[in-house]
Amino acid sequence: MASAQEIRSILARHGTLARTIDRISDDDCLFDNGLDSFGAVQVMMDLEDHFEIQFPEHLLSREVFSTVRNIQRFVSAQVLRAAA
Repeated sequence: MASAQEIRSILARHGTLARTIDRISDDDCLFDNGLDSFGAVQVMMDLEDHFEIQFPEHLLSREVFSTVRNIQRFVSAQVLRAAA
C-alpha cells in the first residue's frame, strides 16, 4: 500500500510545485500548484521505481496525477494488482 507520505516525498523531489508539499492538502490540485506535464512524467517514473509498478498507458491521465489522494489510490491499486 502506498502512503500519502511516500507520495509527498516523491513529489517533493521534483521541485516543480509553487508551494512546499507540506502546505498542499491531499485534495489540492497539484497542477494548480505548479506541477506541469514534464514534472508529472518525472513523478510517474519515480513512482514506478519506488513501488516497482508500471503505469499502463491507457491510465496515464491528468486526473491520476491531479492530487496526492488520486496518486495514492492509483499506486495502491497497482501495488495490489502486482502482488496478486
